[in-house]
Amino acid sequence: MRAQVQRWCEVAVAAHELRAALLDERRWPQLLPGLRRLGGYWRYQGELYELRVDASDGVALDVACPACPDRSLRLAFAFEDTTITTRVRVTASAQVAAWGYVRARARLARLAAQVAGALPALLPAPRPPAELAARYPRTAAAFAAMGALPQLEQVARLDAAWDAIRAGAAPAAEDAWVADPSPSAEPLPSFDLIYAGGGLGLLHAAAMAQRYGWRVLLFDRGEVGTAHREWNISREELAALVDLGLFTWGELGAVVMREYERGFVRFHREQRPAELWLPHVLDVAIDAGELQRMARRRLEQAGGVVLDGRAFRRVLVPPDRAAPLTVELARPDGGTERYRGRLLLDGMGSASPLALQRFAGQPFAAVCPTVGTVVSGLQPGAAPDQHQPGVGEILLSIDHAQRGQQYMWEGFPGRGDELTVYLFYYETLGKRHRPDAPGLLQLFEDYFALLPSYKRPGPQFRHHKPVFGYIPARHSLRRQEAPLLPGVLPIGDAAAQQSPLTFCGFGSHVRNLGRTTALLDAALRQGLLAPQQLRWVAPYQANASLGWVFSRFMQPWGRADDVNVLQNIFLGVLRDLGTDLAQRFFRDQMRWGDYHQMVLGMLVRRPRVVLDAWAVLGAVGYARWAGDYLRYSGAALLAALARRLGAARCERLALALAPLRPGAAFALRAALAEWRASGWLA
Repeated sequence: MRAQVQRWCEVAVAAHELRAALLDERRWPQLLPGLRRLGGYWRYQGELYELRVDASDGVALDVACPACPDRSLRLAFAFEDTTITTRVRVTASAQVAAWGYVRARARLARLAAQVAGALPALLPAPRPPAELAARYPRTAAAFAAMGALPQLEQVARLDAAWDAIRAGAAPAAEDAWVADPSPSAEPLPSFDLIYAGGGLGLLHAAAMAQRYGWRVLLFDRGEVGTAHREWNISREELAALVDLGLFTWGELGAVVMREYERGFVRFHREQRPAELWLPHVLDVAIDAGELQRMARRRLEQAGGVVLDGRAFRRVLVPPDRAAPLTVELARPDGGTERYRGRLLLDGMGSASPLALQRFAGQPFAAVCPTVGTVVSGLQPGAAPDQHQPGVGEILLSIDHAQRGQQYMWEGFPGRGDELTVYLFYYETLGKRHRPDAPGLLQLFEDYFALLPSYKRPGPQFRHHKPVFGYIPARHSLRRQEAPLLPGVLPIGDAAAQQSPLTFCGFGSHVRNLGRTTALLDAALRQGLLAPQQLRWVAPYQANASLGWVFSRFMQPWGRADDVNVLQNIFLGVLRDLGTDLAQRFFRDQMRWGDYHQMVLGMLVRRPRVVLDAWAVLGAVGYARWAGDYLRYSGAALLAALARRLGAARCERLALALAPLRPGAAFALRAALAEWRASGWLA
C-alpha cells in the first residue's frame, strides 16, 4: 500500500526561481542536512541512495535505496504563484507494507516537515517591491524584519479586494453560485456538509462532525489551521467549547496565552480622561493558530476530511432541494476537483464571492479595518504608555481624529511579556464611505509611526508577527437583508452577524456555537434546508444589532475631538450605572431597560446629544433608528412573554408543534436560543 503525507509552506520568491533552485542538485543538502554526494550516489544517515529528478509536473525527487528498498520514497513539489510569493505543497510518499504503514507514515511526516521548513531558506528572500517600500517604508521594513513578506502580499491583496467593496461598487461574482437544471450523474465523493474556508468555520465543522456525527469536508485555499489575527474572549464565552464536548479545560489551557485580572476602556482627554474598568470582558487571550490546529485535529479524528490548497470556484445547485449540490474546487496545479454535499457553509471571510453575489456586490454596511503586531520588550510599568501584563486595554484612543478617522487601540497581554496590539477605526460603507479612508497598508504605516505614542518600547523591543483584517458588520435589526442563496449558509465574517460596535467576531461565533450547531443539526435531520428555514441558523442577536447606532458615534462628524468628547461622557454614564450593566453592554447582552438607562443618562449629562445625533444620523438615520427601536422593543416583549411562560413550557410547545408545523417549531426553537444567548432568557 502507498503512504503519503503533505505539508505546505510559503516561500518569498517567484515560482520559476524556486523551481530552478530545486533542480540544482548543489542545493539539495540545504533541504536535507547531512546529505553528501558520493560518485553516482548520495549518502544520507548512513545509507546510499540514488536520486532521480522528474520535472514533468512541478519537481519530484525519486529516492531509491538499493540496500534497503523499504526506505525508497518520492518527494514531490507543487507550486502556486501568488505574485510576490510562492505557496509550495511538499508531498512525501512511499510504497510500504501494511504492517509497517503507521511507522512509515510517521517517517514521511517528519521528512515532509523538515523539507517544508527548509524551503523558505533555500533562496534569499527578496526585498519588498520597490513601489511598496517607497510608499510605505516603515511597513515594508517592519515586515521584512519579521520575515513576514508573504503576509505583506496578503495585506496588499486584501486592500485590492476591499477597495471596491468599501466604495459600494464591487462587481457581483455572478458565477460563484450557479443554478444547475441538469445535474450530472457522475459519481463523486459525497458529504453532508462542505465548509469553504478554514477560519472560524473550523470550530463549527469540528462540532458538527464530532458531536452530531455528520460527514464533513472542509477546504481552504491555504493551509487549514492557520490564522492572521489573534483572539481574545471571556472565560464564560470560552466555556461553550467545553460544553459542546470539543475540548476539555485542560486542553484549552494550551491555547490560553494569558488570563488577565481586568480590562478598561478609555478615550483621550487632556485632563483626567474617564476610565471604565471591566472584569471578565475579553480577558482571556487566545493563541488563535494553536486553537485552529487543535480544531483541525479534532475534525480529522471525527472522520472529517480536510483539504489544503483548494480554492473555491463555484457551487452548482439543482432545483430539487432534496438533491445534492456540487462544489467545484481548484487545485494548486490548476486542475479541478468536485464534491457533492447537502449544504455548503460559506466561511470564506469578508470578501467571499458568494456574499458578493448574494448582496449584488455590497454585502456589508460597516467595517473595521484592523492592523497590528504581536510585540515584546515594551517598557514595563503602571503609566498609561507602559505595559502591565495583568491588564487588558479593551478600547481606547490616545489622540483626536487623524486622517479624518478616530483611531482606536486595543492591547491584550499574551505569553511572557508579549502584547498583541491592534489599531483600527470604524467606517460606514456605501454613500457615507470616505474615499480617502486609509486601507490596511496606510493603516500599518500609521501604526508603526504611532505605536511609540501608545506604548514605550524598551531596549529589547521587537515585533514578532503581523495581525490584520477587514472585520465587517451589518447595521440592521432584520435577521437578514437579502435571502440566502439556496444551498448556502454563511458563517463567520461571511455572515457578519457580530456586534457592529464591538466587532468581536470570534466571541460572537464561539458564544453562539452551541446554538448554531444544534439548530443546523435539527435542520438537517428534519430536512428544513430551504433559505427561509436556514435563516434561523445564525448568531443573530437583536440587542447586538442595535449597536449600529452607538458605532456611528465612533466616527468624527465635525470637529477632530467629536468622538472623544462624547465618549468620555458616555463612559461616565456607564460608570454611574454600574459594572453589571457595563459588562452586559460590552458582552452583547444588553437588556431593554439597560438601553433606556443609557440613553436617558446621556440626555441628562449632555442635552445637546439630540443635535449630535441629528448631525451624525440625519433624517434618514433617525427614521431608521426609530424603526429599529420598535423592532428591538418587539423582540424584547416576546422574550418577556417567554420568561413569563417559562423556558421549559416554551420548549414543550415547540415539541408539540413539530409534527404539525415543523417550520414554526424550528423558528420558535431558534428564537428561544437567541434570547438565551442575549441573556434575556434563563
